[in-house]
Amino acid sequence: MITIALADDHPLIRKILRQELERSLDFQVLWEVGEPDQLLSAIHHQPPDVLVLDLTFSGTGFEPAAAVRDLRARLPALKILILTAQDDPVWVEELLRAGAHGYVVKSDDLSLRLAEAIRAVAAGRPFLSPSAAGSLVQAKRRFSLTPRERAILRLAAEGRSNPEIAQALAISDGTVRNHISNIYTKLNVTTREAAIKAAQQLRELPKPNAGLRHELRTPLHTLMGLARLLETKLGRDGHIGADSAPLIQQIVLEAERLDHLIGDLME
Repeated sequence: MITIALADDHPLIRKILRQELERSLDFQVLWEVGEPDQLLSAIHHQPPDVLVLDLTFSGTGFEPAAAVRDLRARLPALKILILTAQDDPVWVEELLRAGAHGYVVKSDDLSLRLAEAIRAVAAGRPFLSPSAAGSLVQAKRRFSLTPRERAILRLAAEGRSNPEIAQALAISDGTVRNHISNIYTKLNVTTREAAIKAAQQLRELPKPNAGLRHELRTPLHTLMGLARLLETKLGRDGHIGADSAPLIQQIVLEAERLDHLIGDLME
């Protein structure tokens, strides 16, 4: 039996993942969390064999690479599998360098790849879904910035202030300022905006639209997951009855959310 924990800020995604995973007799989902500040407490109270971790927790200043390094240092036996809509090569390489054991892009046939990935990393084997493997080939291999400097710039690119960055990374404000000063020197810039732009051009940070792509893909992948649940129910029961009404309602809500996001993008 492989024990699993889920960390994703989208409750519907967590529900879909749990239902997908619990179809396998060799999986047990121990718990799930939707906020990063719940993660450490839950994982120390009941450590799983495999943590399935999304990269984005909306509005929290979560820095996934730093979180992976911290979890690996605290719990060396823990296997971490990244499951995300983010397929930017910089993210794939950064998370693997940080110590993640596998990386699955949600659009890569999630229902098949996730189970395969969990079994692989639980057995000590690395796993990359096809999109992640392709992204790793494209990744930049030599960095001028350190992992800590890249983490600080990623949070700065989200609009986080120095105190917010310090809190997210559990370091002092002065340490953040020192790192930013070093970043300016390395990139030959004098402002935070110029540093972010230079790091993106050098491919030391994800592309500027990576967050937007994630926002658009989340409801899309939710729709795909809901459709699979209905497909499974249809195959099992031979029909879709009145008890499927909540799933259909969720499909409509996620479709509307995706439509609104696209509308905002086009304005």
